[in-house]
Amino acid sequence: MATSKTVWGIDIGQVALKAIKLRSVEGELQVEAFDIIEHTNILSQPDVDRRHLIRNALEQFLARNEIADSTVVVAVPGHQSSFMRFVKLPPVDPKKIPDIVRFEAQQQIPFDINEVQWRYQIFRDPDSPDVEAGIFAVKQVDINDLMERFTEVGMRVDVIQMPVMALYNFMTYDGQLAPDGATLLVDIGADKTDLVVSDGPRMWVRTIQIGGNNFTEALVKALKYPFGKAERLKRTAVSHKYARQIFQAMRPVFSDLAQEIRRSIGAYTATHRETRVRKLVGLGNGFRMPGLQKYLEQDLNIPVVPIDSYNHLMPSASISAPTFTQNVLSFGVAYGLALQGLGETAISTNLLPEKVQEAIKWKRRQWWFAGAAAAILVALALPVAGKYKDNARLAINPNSFASAKAQLESERRESGNVMASITRLSKDQEAIAALSAPLKYRDVWPAIVPLVLNSLRTEQTDVYMAYGEPMTDDALAQVTSDLKSFGQVNGRPDRSARQVFVITEMTSEYQQELGKADARGTQQQQPGYGGPGAGGPMYGPDGSMMYGPGGQMSPQRPPASSARTARASASTATQGPRGFVVKIRGTTPMSENACRNYLLGMGGQIGVKALMQEQAQTILDPTSNKKNKQLLNVVDVELIHLERPQASASSGGVATGGMMTGPAATAAGGARTGPFIRQADPLFADEDSFTDTKFEIRVLVSLMTDEPDAPEPSSGTAAR
Repeated sequence: MATSKTVWGIDIGQVALKAIKLRSVEGELQVEAFDIIEHTNILSQPDVDRRHLIRNALEQFLARNEIADSTVVVAVPGHQSSFMRFVKLPPVDPKKIPDIVRFEAQQQIPFDINEVQWRYQIFRDPDSPDVEAGIFAVKQVDINDLMERFTEVGMRVDVIQMPVMALYNFMTYDGQLAPDGATLLVDIGADKTDLVVSDGPRMWVRTIQIGGNNFTEALVKALKYPFGKAERLKRTAVSHKYARQIFQAMRPVFSDLAQEIRRSIGAYTATHRETRVRKLVGLGNGFRMPGLQKYLEQDLNIPVVPIDSYNHLMPSASISAPTFTQNVLSFGVAYGLALQGLGETAISTNLLPEKVQEAIKWKRRQWWFAGAAAAILVALALPVAGKYKDNARLAINPNSFASAKAQLESERRESGNVMASITRLSKDQEAIAALSAPLKYRDVWPAIVPLVLNSLRTEQTDVYMAYGEPMTDDALAQVTSDLKSFGQVNGRPDRSARQVFVITEMTSEYQQELGKADARGTQQQQPGYGGPGAGGPMYGPDGSMMYGPGGQMSPQRPPASSARTARASASTATQGPRGFVVKIRGTTPMSENACRNYLLGMGGQIGVKALMQEQAQTILDPTSNKKNKQLLNVVDVELIHLERPQASASSGGVATGGMMTGPAATAAGGARTGPFIRQADPLFADEDSFTDTKFEIRVLVSLMTDEPDAPEPSSGTAAR
């Protein structure tokens, strides 16, 4: 028999009350209802009657929602005085841990131990003997104030928890963690930002006193607007005609926030040197700010993923509602609270006073005893009542047995019809699954493109990325000057010292077995290469375009040598998994040796293969039933072509590759003289990209799926 339980998670924030009602049916979770009630004023503003605003929000919530027979879990408001500390315990008998933790609490909590409600949670690493205790405390007066707000409107509270603990429970349950290393959750609220680190069995928290109000106050200061008008302007900045000036005014707050997050990451990794933060998960309405995600990714050099949906919830009308999807960034705390009420979380501490907890338990038991007694009486009475009823029917109608038999046969026929309908439904479901199977691979090609682009990194990335941000003419001139300084040796320009990659063409071909030779071969004529300005877009590590299209195509390059073809064929002779053969062509100002070292991981370089394999670990299959199922795997990376054209030294000759005509000569330092077809660099008009190194690599990417006979996904192409 299916069991069902409902829990309300209620988060009273500075801007609004957010609540989620979860139902659990045999381990499956579903959002049964939700609500968001904005306060008429922000609670943290001066001269605001917080008590009155909270009571109004709770009264509206009760008028619009049903809470009877549901567990209620609430969060301590963020303004309350709370304390968290993580301490390592000495190796002792587990029975002595409570006494040791109490001693540590008395030493660590900066308040009288008798004036706080405190709890602790033990964290153990199965691969280490170390035991860590998390100590959480809130002043008793703040707990009483919170309970009084709910008692005034007639609501019973079952569990009280800290918001950061609810966030940790949310991120660990909902599968928001990186495959390896640590994951940092950043929840930007109205007046503060909570940071929560999940690192295997460990957790770490910190609060930054920067929130959405700081962005609003920056607009108040810069534009001389009142707070309310500046708040509305911030929310509609992206579509405003003065959007650039608005973001320029808020840019210092962007910088302060990124700096504090970077300091927090440094503080954590300083005490846990064996780990690195691999992913940043964004929550809170502050992450709706346009440009914030890109800014943090560039500043922290960590993938930033704002939450746009929840992974472990059954589909329902509630989560499909526009109001829910528009505010999904705000429900993280309420979701984590409801999960704790259902017993689905790693942290289960309850800051509700113990006497109140015992009273609630006894009250529930009284109802259980009364219900059990009533059930026993009904069970005893039913057989007797049924017997008298059957006797009465037989006395009135002698044909009752025949009628009952006919009724039984009718019910059997109906049961057969139901089973036939179930069989037809099963066949229809199989047909639907077969028709929708190709959709499983719709994320493959979009995942391969950033996999390649994020692996061709250079140390000039940050300066190039600056072109994607709004800036003044002076700032643009400074960035241009910085770019000019790259690739200078002893104060003189040297293009070969500038580490830049220009991808001119990228194609893929699906193969059922990657071990088989490339169906198109490596002997055929391939399109030539163009440098910056010769028709190829240049992309940075985050996928943004550095060079735009333009210029002309170079002639076809000569075929690969027979020796290189033999090596490429030999490397793919054995059978392998199914996947894609991705061919990438491009140019770089670096020399052939420098390019080879970077692509193959020689001369102290990490190599593109290792970078791609690391990137592939972060690309997850969204259709997999398994948590953190990897979608792609980079099997091998091969360099199949590398050449650097040289200018012809003879007058009237043609340069290698047919790209230079007329008299030409190579001067000292690589300069050319005489008429020729010039390929100007779009960033440096006085530089020529004709002699840039041309390269071609082949990447074998396998599909890490569970169905070996699934339909073939289509190939993709990204070219000029």
